[in-house]
Amino acid sequence: MRYLVIMMMISHLSGAFAQAPFVGIGQHVSAGTVQAWMQPVGQTALPITVIHGQFSGPVLTLTAGIHGDEFPAIFALQQLAQTIRPDQLHGTLVLVHLANLEGFHGRRIALSPVDEKNLNREFPGRADGTLTEQIAYFMTEQIISKTDYLIDIHSGSANQTLLPHVYSPVMHQVELDEKTFAFAKSLDIPQIVLYDERPHDPAHSISYPNTAQTRGKPGLTLEVGQLGQRPAEDSALIVKACLNAMRHLEMLDASAVNGSAVDAATEPHKLKPVLYRKLVEVRSTVTGIFYPLVKVGETVVAGQAVGRVENYFGQPLETLHAPVAGTVLMQKETPPIRQGESTTDIGVPQ
Repeated sequence: MRYLVIMMMISHLSGAFAQAPFVGIGQHVSAGTVQAWMQPVGQTALPITVIHGQFSGPVLTLTAGIHGDEFPAIFALQQLAQTIRPDQLHGTLVLVHLANLEGFHGRRIALSPVDEKNLNREFPGRADGTLTEQIAYFMTEQIISKTDYLIDIHSGSANQTLLPHVYSPVMHQVELDEKTFAFAKSLDIPQIVLYDERPHDPAHSISYPNTAQTRGKPGLTLEVGQLGQRPAEDSALIVKACLNAMRHLEMLDASAVNGSAVDAATEPHKLKPVLYRKLVEVRSTVTGIFYPLVKVGETVVAGQAVGRVENYFGQPLETLHAPVAGTVLMQKETPPIRQGESTTDIGVPQ
């Protein structure tokens, strides 16, 4: 009898520390459990996993496939879904595995083949809009509304190389900016771009992470991977960055991480961040064939030649020069270039 009373007391105390069910996105997920489903949105569906921890904590949303041709994050989120133990998790992890299913299957760079729109330029969306606008509206009303922190994960498209980096928005709101910057540093990705170029109006927020920011929630963009490829090391870097973020948010410790192909349980290196105050684009003024003269990660000085454009007969049309000193963070690598397109993005040091 005494043993039974003790066990009842332990059960009662354990239940007292467990968090309430996660209710949202059309689901009811009990503490310490996982739910994965295809969420209908208009004429499409989004693959979503909710890992609802046994213990209370923040809601972190990780999203892949806003642009359907950017692949490493898709595999990273699959790994995370298999790595995190809900019975040891503090808080809730929401994984949007692929936000632009049509763009993914259509093999399109950035756009949806249904309406030729870029999902990351249509927020906060419209309930009665085109398919891309409907997805943006769903993610604003159903995903962002339920989250406390958000990481939108991207890569270089099939035509682009890049140096892994994080965008940490600046809203000129002290508390939010400090929280966002600390969140960005926690990923342990050295290159951090601080930028304040997005609108501050929640009704015209344009991008996915900026929509979170305009609603007072830290929203980062993580860029890892390039040329539309899917190397395992890029997915592993994304997994590690996301686990670092979860540790920063006190969502997990080593016991909350299952053994996996990645060294998920290791502590972050805490690399010293390199800060950039903005990105400056180098745009072609002509249409033709582009030849890069620098590589991502290289430091350039103002006036340095970073590329050239020739016509279809191999005759020179234009030499492109860096307007500022800084580090090449992104660059077009494939030959086609049109007038007005950016060839090279230079991070200007803070």
